[in-house]
Amino acid sequence: MSVASCRVGRMDSDDTRAHSQLLVLRPGDAGYDEELAGFQTGFTQRPDVIYAATSADDVVAAVSYAAGAGLPVGVQATGHGLPGTSQGGVLISTRRMDCVVVDPAARTVRVAAGTRWGQVVEAAAPHGLAPWGYLPRP
Repeated sequence: MSVASCRVGRMDSDDTRAHSQLLVLRPGDAGYDEELAGFQTGFTQRPDVIYAATSADDVVAAVSYAAGAGLPVGVQATGHGLPGTSQGGVLISTRRMDCVVVDPAARTVRVAAGTRWGQVVEAAAPHGLAPWGYLPRP
């Protein structure tokens, strides 16, 4: 049996639209600047629209909108990576897609796009699993 740890929705493909509450932000909207916040402070992003995705269907909706409007698409998970194209285009924020599913019997872990490494360690450790490359401190 798998054990899931998620803030929003679930990671299964069955839950998509039923559990999604897609937040769409434009410059000037409350929460727009906060959604852009990340760890890469040397870059300024100013997309025309931010899709705060909570599911794969939200990502599909954002990409479909961008394709229809002829806009470039950038993706930001947790704000650590270098930003993609998002000046004047569409930015898909996946920080809410932070699900970790641990299958102790198969000794596997599935991780959603916006999951932080600490969440993976926290979910896997109780099952005697340590993510590859993780060494606990003495």
